[in-house]
Amino acid sequence: MEWKKAKVNDSHLVDVPERWLHLYYYEALNVLFRFENSLRVFVYTVLKDKLKDKWQETAVTGGCIKSETKKRIKQSEEYGYLGHDITCPMLFLNSGELIEIIVSDAYWKYFAKYFKASKSIVITKLQEIGTVRNSLAHFRPLKEGDVELIKQNTKHVLLGVEKALIQITSINTLVPTNSEEPWYLKLKSLGSENIYISLFHCEDEDWVRVNFSYKIPTLEKRKSSEESYSYKVGNLRTVEVLRNFSEIKNNCIYLSDSYVSGRLNAEYDIASRKEFNVVFSKQTLNSNLNDIEESIRNVITRVDEETELLKMDNLARGVLIESKHGSARIQTGYNSNRFWSVNLDSLKPDPEKLSDVEYWGYVGNFETDFVSATDQYPWMPSSISGIEVPF
Repeated sequence: MEWKKAKVNDSHLVDVPERWLHLYYYEALNVLFRFENSLRVFVYTVLKDKLKDKWQETAVTGGCIKSETKKRIKQSEEYGYLGHDITCPMLFLNSGELIEIIVSDAYWKYFAKYFKASKSIVITKLQEIGTVRNSLAHFRPLKEGDVELIKQNTKHVLLGVEKALIQITSINTLVPTNSEEPWYLKLKSLGSENIYISLFHCEDEDWVRVNFSYKIPTLEKRKSSEESYSYKVGNLRTVEVLRNFSEIKNNCIYLSDSYVSGRLNAEYDIASRKEFNVVFSKQTLNSNLNDIEESIRNVITRVDEETELLKMDNLARGVLIESKHGSARIQTGYNSNRFWSVNLDSLKPDPEKLSDVEYWGYVGNFETDFVSATDQYPWMPSSISGIEVPF
């Protein structure tokens, strides 16, 4: 048997062998993949917001999220050499179980406001999507009209869901300095020489993003030549914030990282910052304000103490701060312009080793089309598509 491959031609178009499945099968896969994973993110967000650290006790057929997904994760480990090492329980819930949670009598009260239809209509449309999904999953033939149905139903059902997902992943409004919000008055003065705190909220102010910006210290600098340096620098292990500060982990929706941009100062020391964000609902933040504030203060204190420790002994390692390697070298760019290129890739977390559900990795900023355009979902160690440039 000969399995022919698709090829990218010189015009950057894809040549698909005629013997391959009709294109609408791939379109169906794309829609259903995005539908199911968007639903996972949505269901987790609502459950975590309402149930806090008890969200995994949510009932599903056969038990609860924790008990059922634990068995499936264990089963997947038997073939651990295949695919990515996935341990997030949300990725082991199927669309049927997600729908079961949403429309159940126990949990519908949490989800109802996100749907612009009655419960019975929502159930019907989700079941229609599920029918097509099962046909594709079990390799039964599809009709081209089935694809149009799932696209239309997804748009109808996820209209409010997508708006909610965009809100929680695109919190970009800096809170006004004269805000009288209790949480803002409590948190606005936090920070230190090593770590700055900035506070943002979404358009309707229901969600709050606490931005932590860590000043990366140069622990050791070696001049390899006139055109290159090597470094030891301090790195903030962001996921350890979740693992060591339970009030943050239990009350937040997610923690996300930001990409580190390499920079040098006039003395050729590293002049970069590492940022991470923690997102809370405003209601949760106000209800648990003292505990959350104390945890953030403790994070800042720990960062300060461990940064000073590593400045004195760069072979040491703290709970939050560790030593990593970096480098800088002269590169030649457009029109023979020469510039310093700084490599701090060692500061990136390894997504294959991260199992905390609250850790979302690098979160994109979507003003529209979260469902149909996101290139990487939380809990997935790799992208699922390219990024579509809008111009």
